[in-house]
Amino acid sequence: MNFRCECGQRIHDTTDYLSYKGYLLSDQDQFDLLDEIDDAIEKSGPSSTDKEEAAMRIRSLISTLFKTVYQCSNCGNFFIDNNHPSLEMFRGANQVNKNLLVSALGDKWRGSIYAEWKDKIPDWQTSNGTLFNETNSSSLTGQLDGNGKYSDWETLEQDYYQLFNELKNKNVIRYSQLKKNYTVIHSWSLQK
Repeated sequence: MNFRCECGQRIHDTTDYLSYKGYLLSDQDQFDLLDEIDDAIEKSGPSSTDKEEAAMRIRSLISTLFKTVYQCSNCGNFFIDNNHPSLEMFRGANQVNKNLLVSALGDKWRGSIYAEWKDKIPDWQTSNGTLFNETNSSSLTGQLDGNGKYSDWETLEQDYYQLFNELKNKNVIRYSQLKKNYTVIHSWSLQK
Protein backbone atom coordinates (compact mmCIF):
# COMPACT_ATOMS: atom_id res chain seq x y z
CA MET A 1 0.00 0.00 0.00
CA ASN A 2 1.20 3.51 -0.81
CA PHE A 3 -0.68 6.67 0.04
CA ARG A 4 -0.11 10.32 0.88
CA CYS A 5 -0.95 11.99 4.19
CA GLU A 6 -2.83 15.30 4.08
CA CYS A 7 0.48 17.01 5.03
CA GLY A 8 2.03 15.71 1.79
CA GLN A 9 4.22 12.96 3.29
CA ARG A 10 4.18 9.74 1.26
CA ILE A 11 3.63 6.58 3.32
CA HIS A 12 4.98 3.37 1.77
CA ASP A 13 4.16 -0.17 2.85
CA THR A 14 6.49 -2.08 0.57
CA THR A 15 8.66 -4.04 3.00
CA ASP A 16 8.71 -5.59 6.47
CA TYR A 17 9.76 -4.18 9.85
CA LEU A 18 8.46 -0.65 9.26
CA SER A 19 8.72 1.69 12.26
CA TYR A 20 5.57 3.59 11.21
CA LYS A 21 3.34 0.54 10.71
CA GLY A 22 1.60 -1.55 13.35
CA TYR A 23 -1.43 -3.64 14.11
CA LEU A 24 -4.53 -2.97 16.16
CA LEU A 25 -6.42 -5.70 18.02
CA SER A 26 -9.89 -5.19 19.46
CA ASP A 27 -10.39 -6.10 23.11
CA GLN A 28 -13.33 -8.20 21.90
CA ASP A 29 -10.93 -10.36 19.86
CA GLN A 30 -7.99 -10.62 22.26
CA PHE A 31 -9.18 -13.65 24.25
CA ASP A 32 -10.24 -15.55 21.12
CA LEU A 33 -6.68 -15.15 19.89
CA LEU A 34 -5.17 -16.18 23.25
CA ASP A 35 -7.47 -19.23 23.41
CA GLU A 36 -6.38 -20.29 19.91
CA ILE A 37 -2.70 -19.92 20.90
CA ASP A 38 -3.33 -22.03 24.02
CA ASP A 39 -5.05 -24.70 21.92
CA ALA A 40 -2.19 -24.74 19.43
CA ILE A 41 0.33 -25.29 22.22
CA GLU A 42 -1.68 -27.73 24.33
CA LYS A 43 -3.76 -29.67 21.82
CA SER A 44 -1.81 -29.89 18.58
CA GLY A 45 -0.76 -33.40 17.70
CA PRO A 46 2.76 -34.76 18.04
CA SER A 47 3.73 -34.67 14.36
CA SER A 48 5.39 -31.74 12.62
CA THR A 49 2.36 -31.59 10.29
CA ASP A 50 0.03 -31.18 13.29
CA LYS A 51 2.20 -28.41 14.70
CA GLU A 52 2.38 -26.66 11.30
CA GLU A 53 -1.42 -26.78 10.96
CA ALA A 54 -1.82 -25.27 14.45
CA ALA A 55 0.66 -22.51 13.64
CA MET A 56 -1.13 -21.74 10.36
CA ARG A 57 -4.49 -21.50 12.20
CA ILE A 58 -2.96 -18.89 14.51
CA ARG A 59 -1.46 -16.93 11.59
CA SER A 60 -4.77 -17.00 9.76
CA LEU A 61 -6.63 -15.77 12.84
CA ILE A 62 -4.09 -12.98 13.39
CA SER A 63 -4.47 -11.76 9.80
CA THR A 64 -8.25 -11.76 10.26
CA LEU A 65 -8.41 -10.07 13.67
CA PHE A 66 -5.74 -7.38 13.38
CA LYS A 67 -6.23 -4.09 11.56
CA THR A 68 -3.19 -2.45 9.98
CA VAL A 69 -2.32 1.04 11.24
CA TYR A 70 0.16 3.62 9.95
CA GLN A 71 1.53 6.83 11.44
CA CYS A 72 2.82 9.72 9.37
CA SER A 73 6.43 10.37 10.38
CA ASN A 74 6.07 14.04 9.41
CA CYS A 75 2.92 15.22 11.22
CA GLY A 76 1.92 12.22 13.36
CA ASN A 77 -1.50 11.58 11.79
CA PHE A 78 -2.75 8.04 12.34
CA PHE A 79 -4.38 5.86 9.67
CA ILE A 80 -6.36 2.67 10.26
CA ASP A 81 -6.93 0.25 7.39
CA ASN A 82 -10.33 -1.14 8.25
CA ASN A 83 -10.37 -3.45 5.21
CA HIS A 84 -12.47 -0.91 3.36
CA PRO A 85 -11.59 0.93 0.16
CA SER A 86 -10.38 3.94 2.15
CA LEU A 87 -8.34 4.55 5.28
CA GLU A 88 -9.67 6.14 8.46
CA MET A 89 -7.46 9.08 9.51
CA PHE A 90 -7.04 10.50 13.02
CA ARG A 91 -5.22 13.69 13.99
CA GLY A 92 -3.19 13.87 17.18
CA ALA A 93 -3.03 16.57 19.82
CA ASN A 94 -0.71 19.59 19.57
CA GLN A 95 2.50 17.76 20.54
CA VAL A 96 2.19 14.44 18.72
CA ASN A 97 4.49 11.53 19.54
CA LYS A 98 5.54 10.49 16.02
CA ASN A 99 6.99 7.16 17.20
CA LEU A 100 3.89 5.44 18.57
CA LEU A 101 4.40 2.36 16.38
CA VAL A 102 8.12 1.87 17.03
CA SER A 103 8.94 -1.47 18.70
CA ALA A 104 8.52 -1.68 22.46
CA LEU A 105 12.22 -2.66 22.51
CA GLY A 106 13.11 0.85 21.27
CA ASP A 107 16.79 1.22 20.31
CA LYS A 108 17.41 -2.44 21.18
CA TRP A 109 15.10 -3.76 18.43
CA ARG A 110 17.01 -5.74 15.81
CA GLY A 111 16.46 -4.33 12.35
CA SER A 112 18.26 -4.53 9.03
CA ILE A 113 20.44 -2.53 6.69
CA TYR A 114 20.32 -2.72 2.93
CA ALA A 115 22.55 -1.03 0.39
CA GLU A 116 22.38 -1.22 -3.39
CA TRP A 117 24.47 0.23 -6.21
CA LYS A 118 23.46 0.35 -9.90
CA ASP A 119 25.81 1.60 -12.61
CA LYS A 120 22.77 2.23 -14.82
CA ILE A 121 19.87 3.69 -12.85
CA PRO A 122 16.18 3.54 -13.75
CA ASP A 123 14.46 6.80 -14.78
CA TRP A 124 12.59 7.03 -11.47
CA GLN A 125 15.72 6.72 -9.33
CA THR A 126 17.77 9.85 -8.50
CA SER A 127 21.09 8.30 -7.45
CA ASN A 128 23.22 5.28 -8.29
CA GLY A 129 23.39 4.08 -4.72
CA THR A 130 21.12 3.89 -1.69
CA LEU A 131 21.69 2.84 1.91
CA PHE A 132 18.78 2.12 4.23
CA ASN A 133 19.20 1.82 8.00
CA GLU A 134 16.02 0.04 9.09
CA THR A 135 16.92 -0.09 12.78
CA ASN A 136 15.82 2.10 15.66
CA SER A 137 19.42 2.94 16.53
CA SER A 138 19.80 6.69 16.29
CA SER A 139 23.08 7.18 18.14
CA LEU A 140 25.66 6.29 15.50
CA THR A 141 29.19 7.33 16.41
CA GLY A 142 30.14 8.46 12.90
CA GLN A 143 28.36 10.52 10.27
CA LEU A 144 27.70 8.66 7.02
CA ASP A 145 29.04 10.58 4.03
CA GLY A 146 26.22 9.82 1.60
CA ASN A 147 23.23 10.45 3.88
CA GLY A 148 21.37 7.56 2.23
CA LYS A 149 21.95 8.53 -1.44
CA TYR A 150 25.24 7.96 -3.25
CA SER A 151 26.89 9.02 -6.48
CA ASP A 152 30.06 6.92 -6.04
CA TRP A 153 30.47 3.26 -5.15
CA GLU A 154 33.46 3.67 -2.82
CA THR A 155 31.58 5.99 -0.43
CA LEU A 156 28.53 3.72 -0.40
CA GLU A 157 30.66 0.66 0.33
CA GLN A 158 32.58 2.48 3.09
CA ASP A 159 29.41 3.77 4.75
CA TYR A 160 27.74 0.36 4.50
CA TYR A 161 30.57 -1.43 6.31
CA GLN A 162 30.87 1.35 8.90
CA LEU A 163 27.14 1.12 9.65
CA PHE A 164 27.14 -2.69 9.57
CA ASN A 165 30.03 -3.01 12.03
CA GLU A 166 28.61 -0.43 14.42
CA LEU A 167 25.11 -1.94 14.45
CA LYS A 168 26.46 -5.50 14.72
CA ASN A 169 28.60 -4.48 17.71
CA LYS A 170 25.49 -2.92 19.33
CA ASN A 171 23.59 -6.18 18.69
CA VAL A 172 20.73 -4.33 16.97
CA ILE A 173 20.83 -5.94 13.54
CA ARG A 174 19.21 -9.15 12.28
CA TYR A 175 20.03 -8.91 8.58
CA SER A 176 22.33 -6.96 6.30
CA GLN A 177 22.96 -6.96 2.56
CA LEU A 178 25.09 -5.02 0.08
CA LYS A 179 24.46 -5.38 -3.68
CA LYS A 180 26.31 -4.02 -6.68
CA ASN A 181 24.59 -4.27 -10.06
CA TYR A 182 22.22 -6.94 -8.70
CA THR A 183 25.10 -9.10 -7.38
CA VAL A 184 25.31 -9.70 -3.64
CA ILE A 185 28.67 -8.41 -2.39
CA HIS A 186 28.00 -8.96 1.32
CA SER A 187 25.20 -10.65 3.24
CA TRP A 188 24.86 -11.38 6.94
CA SER A 189 22.05 -12.83 9.08
CA LEU A 190 21.67 -13.24 12.81
CA GLN A 191 21.83 -16.92 13.75
CA LYS A 192 18.63 -18.17 15.39
